[in-house]
Amino acid sequence: MILGLVNPKRNPFIYLNNMGKVMTSAQLRAGRAFALVALVAFPVGSGARAETGAWAESAHAKARLVSAVAATGAEKRVKLGLEIRLDPGWKTYWRAPGEGGMPPRFDWSGSANVASVAIAWPAPKRFEIGGLESLGYADHVILPLDVTLAHPGEPLAVRLSLHYAVCREICMLVEAQLALDLPDAAVTQFSSNAEAIARFQSLVPRAGAEHGWYIAGLRRLRLGRAGADGRDVLLVEVESRGTDFAAPDLIIEAPGLRFGKAMRKPGSDAKLLRFAAPMQAIGAAPPEQPEVVITLIDGARAGELRARLEPARR
Repeated sequence: MILGLVNPKRNPFIYLNNMGKVMTSAQLRAGRAFALVALVAFPVGSGARAETGAWAESAHAKARLVSAVAATGAEKRVKLGLEIRLDPGWKTYWRAPGEGGMPPRFDWSGSANVASVAIAWPAPKRFEIGGLESLGYADHVILPLDVTLAHPGEPLAVRLSLHYAVCREICMLVEAQLALDLPDAAVTQFSSNAEAIARFQSLVPRAGAEHGWYIAGLRRLRLGRAGADGRDVLLVEVESRGTDFAAPDLIIEAPGLRFGKAMRKPGSDAKLLRFAAPMQAIGAAPPEQPEVVITLIDGARAGELRARLEPARR
């Protein structure tokens, strides 16, 4: 198996003009002011119910906040969702977008009665734009949000400044200002959004052990000569102690490291996967033993596995 290098010179977010030519953000600086003005998303109308925020619409996409409950009640935490709808053929990105994308950025600082917000990520799909492979969502997605209240029993005012990218033949950066307000009613009532949020929550990768999946091997291998001419490869083995694997795909993340697409190595054992992925350090001093997060998607099943990465071996 020949593994290509992870190209450090690739811009993490590319733009394509309508002739199909790849353009980096540096090449578009002269027109950046116009682009930012054109792609700011503004709220449209008002939510018909307190648990449904107004849409912030932009070219080819719109976003809003929704709640699974109609009021905060006496709960310490409430379940919300960030809902994004895209025009046909358009995509947006996952938390680890791949070679040619940009993950969403979230600013909750304008909120009131919010102690913390935990974001859940439904399993993504692979797609290609401009020859670069990325990970994300098409058509419609809800990112489930677990919001911890600073003062349970009081009203909640959520304010989100969201920056996200949408792509088809071109890629655009969108800025949206989203709002949602929940009253402090004495009894928590489920809203009409609860089912939709729960459906996307069911697509979030579970702990791998719940599927019977375990990491059987994880090590990095140094190929070639020492120094700049060498290449680092991550070797991953995943074992299933339950159902055989059918059509598995592997996504790898780790702080301070960038990974190319994980390629499956051939084998006859349907319960043991072997993958190899090119890897490259980001920054001057990546962690010596970073925690590696492995997302395994196998048809309708998705699981997450974690392990510490040992130093490189030759």
